[in-house]
Amino acid sequence: MENLLQTTQEYVRHLPKDKLQSAFDFVKFLYEQDMPLDDFDYELAKNADKSTDTATVSFDSALKKLGLKHADL
Repeated sequence: MENLLQTTQEYVRHLPKDKLQSAFDFVKFLYEQDMPLDDFDYELAKNADKSTDTATVSFDSALKKLGLKHADL
């Protein structure tokens, strides 16, 4: 465990500022999770990192497009 922590700290020390924020956000996300991540979560994150699309859709618009309401959730 100690070796893993030391190696992680070494990586973090050498990250550029833009990647450091992403690393922090990810570690915080993992810390706050009640359930461990699975392969689907990692694939979703990988695809999101590759995406160059800057368009956004509101949650309400997405529900409407799918024919759902908040009560359905």
